[in-house]
Amino acid sequence: MLEFSSMAQDFVEATSSLVGGRTINIMDREGTIIASTEQERIGTFHQGAAEVIATGKPVLIETKDLPRYPGAKEGYNMPIFLKDELIGVVGIFGCEEQMLNVANLLKVYVTQHFAQQAMAQKQNVESEVRNRLLSLLLLGDIGQMETIYQLSALIPVQLAFPVKVIMIRAGKRKNTREQMNHYTQLFQNMMWQGTLDRSRDVFGIQNNDCIIIHSAPRHGKADEDLDKIIAQVVREEGLCIAVSGACPRLEDIPGGMKESNTLISMEGGPVRNLEDSQVKIQYLIYKSLIHGGTKYAEMLYRKLTASQDARQAEVLLVTARVYYQENGSVQKASQRLHLHKNTLLYRMKRLFQLLDLENETPFTREFLIRLIFMYHPVDDIT
Repeated sequence: MLEFSSMAQDFVEATSSLVGGRTINIMDREGTIIASTEQERIGTFHQGAAEVIATGKPVLIETKDLPRYPGAKEGYNMPIFLKDELIGVVGIFGCEEQMLNVANLLKVYVTQHFAQQAMAQKQNVESEVRNRLLSLLLLGDIGQMETIYQLSALIPVQLAFPVKVIMIRAGKRKNTREQMNHYTQLFQNMMWQGTLDRSRDVFGIQNNDCIIIHSAPRHGKADEDLDKIIAQVVREEGLCIAVSGACPRLEDIPGGMKESNTLISMEGGPVRNLEDSQVKIQYLIYKSLIHGGTKYAEMLYRKLTASQDARQAEVLLVTARVYYQENGSVQKASQRLHLHKNTLLYRMKRLFQLLDLENETPFTREFLIRLIFMYHPVDDIT
């Protein structure tokens, strides 16, 4: 039986004015009044409600019937059904013929009200279960496997490996409540559009970020759902999205979470997908930077600015960034920068000289200069 006594009193008080201030009672399956506009009657037994519970049919109590119903008043008592289960009785005072229509409308209204409340409760419970399951999966604690299986069966959801960990973050944080509402609406839109599969994806909000553990596409096809998720996030102003590499096993998920968290922290556009080769290079360089490379990157940048002012250094770095974005094509880079090819080559040579990289391999030069970009970001040229 649905436990609805906590919400029933608010309902009768709000609804009484809609029926001319008449007395409204709600009784449970034991025939006990659990909510009433006459609060002194709460907790008392209602014989008419007991008959409704026993038969599943409405009971009309007229003035002449009152001796058979001690403590009751004239009126209609209607059964409340929810998914074919009789969950209680609603009664309204009155003996006029027209009260039957009012009673029927009240029955419909109260049924819809409790159905909506039940759905909201179910969604809240499911959301809590999903967030708990998400937390356990991100921890990767094999000792919690039994709990993970139980929670997965409760929703139910079944991950299809390999999975990817997706993180969505707002660039400019709103207040917490507003941000959570935004994320909740984003999830609802994704489910409505079918890009999130409740039976195969685990998702929730962790530390003010949207996290999705996204299952592999069905039948080995291209991951169209992931493309749609990315497209939807890009359309949302102020959001960025990071997508980890593939996680073949459950115990690989925490590593995927770390990848996404690193990607989302990097400079760049709204999409950071580790499957993109350029993003992967930036990711590896960034990891080098945060794991001991910062000191070396700072040293290189200081070496560059020791004999150049900040503006000249910036010109050289922007030139190098475009050059590497164009995969070392002098022609394409010079066109984007509106420079003569010889000017571009001169700038690159000058940069190598200032950084003492003239005798290094092209790979070493690019790696170290990209390390400077991570330490001291420069604007892209479009």
